[in-house]
Parts: sequence; C-alpha cells; structure tokens
Amino acid sequence: MKILFAADTMPYSEFALQELINLAENTFAGITIVGVAKTSPAREVQSGVYSSVKLDDPLIEALDKYREIFLNHWERGESPYEAMNCQYEWLTLRSNMWEQIKVCRGSMKDLNVRVRFGNVVKEILAESKESGSDLIILGCTKGTQCLWEEVPSVPEKVVNEAECSVFLVKEAHPINKIYACLDETNITQESLEMINQMATIHRAGIELIGLTKGMGIKADVYPWLEKVFEYLENKGLEVALNYREISDFEPFIRSEVKEGLLALWMGKKSLLDRFFSKSSIGRFIKTCRTSVLV
Repeated sequence: MKILFAADTMPYSEFALQELINLAENTFAGITIVGVAKTSPAREVQSGVYSSVKLDDPLIEALDKYREIFLNHWERGESPYEAMNCQYEWLTLRSNMWEQIKVCRGSMKDLNVRVRFGNVVKEILAESKESGSDLIILGCTKGTQCLWEEVPSVPEKVVNEAECSVFLVKEAHPINKIYACLDETNITQESLEMINQMATIHRAGIELIGLTKGMGIKADVYPWLEKVFEYLENKGLEVALNYREISDFEPFIRSEVKEGLLALWMGKKSLLDRFFSKSSIGRFIKTCRTSVLV
C-alpha cells in the first residue's frame, strides 16, 4: 500500500498527520509527504544532484516538522521508516569545491518528503499518479465546512479528480463511529480492511448502510452485506446494519451524520455514482461535518 499525505502549514494538516501515523503503524505502507510551495527556487537546480538551495517558504519548515513528528512516533530502532545505514558522501557545492555530508539509507519502508511548485491541486494529483498512491490523506478545517486556508477548494477538487481513494480528515473531530455506505458486491477486500483498520485504531463502532432504490436492493447485494457484517463482527468490532433509500441519502448525511467518519464507495455500478456525479459528491463533502473517506 502507498499513502500520499498532502499538507500545508495549517493546524488541520498536523491533526491529519496523526491519522497518517495510525495507518502507517497498522499497515506499514510506503509513505510520501508532499507540500506545494508558492515560490520556486531562484535559480535552476540540476536534476538528481544534491542541492543547498534555500527556499523562503514556511511550508519547508512545516514539512521538516511533519517528518520528525512521524519518525519520532516510534522508539529508536523500532520504526520501519528509520534509515539504519549512514555514511558520508561528497556534495558538489560549486565546480571547485565539494563538501562531505552524512547520508542515511536502508529503511525497511519508504518515507519520502517532497516539495512541488505550481498549482496546488494539479501538483497533489500529479504526485499521487507518479508515486502510484492507493490513498491520499489531507486535513481540512473544522466547523461546518471542509476547506484549505489559502486555496479553500483544494479538498473538494482533490476528491473530484483523484484516481485513488481520498481520506479527508476533519480538524478536531474524533472518529468514534464509521458510517460505511454500500450498495454493490465488487468492493475490494483492501477497502474493507481499511475500514477494519480505522475502526480498530479508533475503537469506533461501524454502521453499515445498504443503499436502496424504490425500497429494493440488488438480489446479490443483500447476502453479501450480511457476509460483510459477519466479517467485521468476527474482527471483534461493534457493527450495525441498516438500509437507506438513495433519495434520502443526502438529507441523512446532513441531518444525522454529525461526527465520526463517512465512508463512500463510488463504483461504476453503484447507486451513488448513478445518482450523484463525483463533482456533486465533492460539493456536499465541502459542507460535511465529519471526516470523509471516498
């Protein structure tokens, strides 16, 4: 599994970092932390060559802090992300001067920290595609909306355009219940395992919500939902199974889902995908009061 953590300098990003740590500790995923800076280097830097270029951007300091918080979660020698093999290598400062620096490699799992330059949404999506991410995690503001500080539409647009799953972490909202909305049988084992991991990490109850149309559900979905219920219950989790009409879905989200985590599956055959375009999902996510996994 590969996770991309997209961050800025705001408190909601540091809050979301804890969710990254939780998942990394339970899945040993490959991790990339990325930020998108407003200013590019004043001079060109040769690709593949160590650079001593300084960037006057608070994002750089924030990325350094997030890396240290992530690594310091584990005791020394216990982290799969800790580089164990260190040696001194020569860095070219200019044509007539080299400097020796200490370089550490050899971690069991990848932890990459990157800064990109340009449009925030485009660069996050580009990094996700280039690194082969299975999941993008990003924080968003607390309160009645899910926004970013400098570019408010970032969470909505990432959800709309990402080719992988997206986990929007609402600042200061603990996950004590998971609402998992399902209506098809081709949901992957990996997706269900992610819900299991989230519920285990947060000791959260799960409400499985079977989506219906005209008070009916596809014949093969009902027994499959029962199997999902049994699978999660056998993991020792507190699970409930209820059914909701798709036409009442949005009012249900707005009126009843006030805390926890809302998990949505947007498959090609799902009722959600047929009744709501991905852009409209993005719009109501923007006003959602909980964290959201799409």
